[in-house]
Amino acid sequence: MKTLSQFAINSKFWTFYINLLTLRCLPRVSSKSMRYSKIFIGSIFILAFFLPVSQLISVRLLLVISILALFTRQPFNLRKKLLKSWHLLFYLLVLTIGLFNSTDINQGLKVLETNFCFLAIPLILGFMKSLDERFLCNILFSLLLGMFSASLLCLIYGIYSWSINADTSAFFFYQFTNILDFQPTYFAYFLCFGISVLLYFNYYGIGKFPVWANTITIGFFFVILMLTAGRTAYIAMLFVFAFFILKFLFEEERHSNTTLTFGISSILLISMLLINYLDINSSLNLSENNNDYWERLALWKSGLLANTNFLFGVGTGDYKIILNDYFLHHGLAQYAKENFNTHNQFIQSFLSNGLIGVISLLILMGRPLYLSVKRQNVLGIMTFFSFFIYGITEVFLGRYQGVVFFAFLNQVFVTHYLSEEQTNDSKRIK
Repeated sequence: MKTLSQFAINSKFWTFYINLLTLRCLPRVSSKSMRYSKIFIGSIFILAFFLPVSQLISVRLLLVISILALFTRQPFNLRKKLLKSWHLLFYLLVLTIGLFNSTDINQGLKVLETNFCFLAIPLILGFMKSLDERFLCNILFSLLLGMFSASLLCLIYGIYSWSINADTSAFFFYQFTNILDFQPTYFAYFLCFGISVLLYFNYYGIGKFPVWANTITIGFFFVILMLTAGRTAYIAMLFVFAFFILKFLFEEERHSNTTLTFGISSILLISMLLINYLDINSSLNLSENNNDYWERLALWKSGLLANTNFLFGVGTGDYKIILNDYFLHHGLAQYAKENFNTHNQFIQSFLSNGLIGVISLLILMGRPLYLSVKRQNVLGIMTFFSFFIYGITEVFLGRYQGVVFFAFLNQVFVTHYLSEEQTNDSKRIK
């Protein structure tokens, strides 16, 4: 009976996947607009799948779905729908204003192009009538499926490259994620989120996968994460693993799922600390720079001192010119040659858009975290607190891969919380 039950649960995976392809897992709508609504909602799941798989495809999907959103037959109130995403639009507005403070307009326009997701994604999700628990779970499932496919592609590509050149570097860093055209640091963000989601599913006994499938996938994602070798990801995962370990230790009621999650978190935490302590990347000569921390300190200091306008910054399009000029005049010519950014999202916003930029960034990152704490949503708290960790050592909003991932998760969770509030308000009225 147990085996049959596990097979029945596991069959949900295939049922959802087939339904996703045939667009049958979607909410029921009136017959008049059923076909169009199914295509529109199904395209959101497909977009979620391709976010970690292909930048080329996801960009085009984002543009197409944004246009489709304008033709949905849901009641249209653009102002009301966009106001739900005011924190994203405020950040985009600050970047746009910074364009008028720039001399390099072309670079400024490139920055706005990279950040167009902050307008496109609110347009897409703003036309959803509601984003309930079931819909959120389906989006998370699509993301996980995309991460698994992308990880498998990287592994197969690494094995193929190694079989030709017999070079172990094919399994690490840029060579490993080259087939996805992904910077490994950004792919690590996806993997961290995937591990967090699956641990959350295991702990609370929810989701579409059986526990054993979650556990195997967690192990697979962890191996791929270690191959990307992102130190920032180590810190984020330290927070996630510590959370589940401490939660288990301080909870009075325990059951098999919580015990398993505690065991997985403990094993992975110890493994991660050992890998970091032994510094395997350096011992294999896989790291180009072993003085990474000192380098970042110099970059942070440069970013702070290069800003000549405390309130508005040097401009959305001029940050590269100003920062490289500072490097050249302060004995850091190699940094200018490499065209480094500040490697800190908060300092980068301060350099580009001044104090107003930092405030807009804190609002952008803080609103979903605040709503997660207010709703006591553990997954939301882990997800958006991790982005604060990423922001300390990386400019995660400097590339499309980071922008679209953050904007998508940001809007999905915020829309979900607001949908829950509307549902609760309706129940109180009744």
